[in-house]
Amino acid sequence: MLDFNEPILAAKARTDAIFHAADIRANDYCFGNLFIWRKKNKINIAFHEGFVLVRFKINEKPFYLYPAGSGNKADIIRQMATNAKSFGERLTLSCVTPAMQDELENLFPDKFQIIEDRLNYDYIYNSEELINLTGRKFHSKRNHITRFKSIGNWIYEDITPENLEDCRKMNKAWCLENGCGKDDSLREEFCAVQCALDNFKELGFIGGLIRLEGRVVAFTLGERLCSDTFDTHIEKAFSDVEGAYTVINNEFVTRNLSSFAYINREEDMGIEGLRKAKLSWNPAMILQKNIAVLKDGAVL
Repeated sequence: MLDFNEPILAAKARTDAIFHAADIRANDYCFGNLFIWRKKNKINIAFHEGFVLVRFKINEKPFYLYPAGSGNKADIIRQMATNAKSFGERLTLSCVTPAMQDELENLFPDKFQIIEDRLNYDYIYNSEELINLTGRKFHSKRNHITRFKSIGNWIYEDITPENLEDCRKMNKAWCLENGCGKDDSLREEFCAVQCALDNFKELGFIGGLIRLEGRVVAFTLGERLCSDTFDTHIEKAFSDVEGAYTVINNEFVTRNLSSFAYINREEDMGIEGLRKAKLSWNPAMILQKNIAVLKDGAVL
């Protein structure tokens, strides 16, 4: 019997141990993400036979994260299918990378239908490129940085207990400026960011902020994802401060993340402007994460 419960901070160490051993670059395999989005996406986790299992809903449609852990994966997937059936559902697996798709097909030939899920593909960058910004492809980014630094006095700070409240205030101001009161998704995002800030230390996050003339105009935070990749969960900047997004990205990676080969800056959610922005940073790879649905009548 699979015992799913809402993720709590006490589950972090156990979850991290399994996720880190799995060494998956997809941002879904990160306890911090599961925790801060647990309310919006109705996320529940279960520990079972050496695996972390995740059940969640998007627009009330139920999904299971492709299982991470060590042990009999075929048996675990069968148990997940039984769990889904108990709710009158067909097992639907999310975050199915090409390697996972091959594994799934090998375990259960012709039992799952693969559905493209482009809006959830991860953008992964070479950290050295984000630091150095060399070459023509980063010409506009260098210009943004130059213009920002000409505006006025600015400083970079690591996020610490002493300046967390400044980040909270900026998040509230950003929310008001962008109309969170009239947009459910932005309001939910505001709550997730506040949760990240309120539990910053307990979640093991690291982050940085930019002040311009003393005022926080940008901040970012995230956590280790796997052996060679950092996952940037949150990045906020005021849109009327030209170059603020570019500067916080470059400064944070330069000062804090040079030991990682790659930076996962997560998905674009199908938002055209966000996709354009993520592509403008020249990703080293775009990680495919598709959906696998148990075929009607299929028995595992």
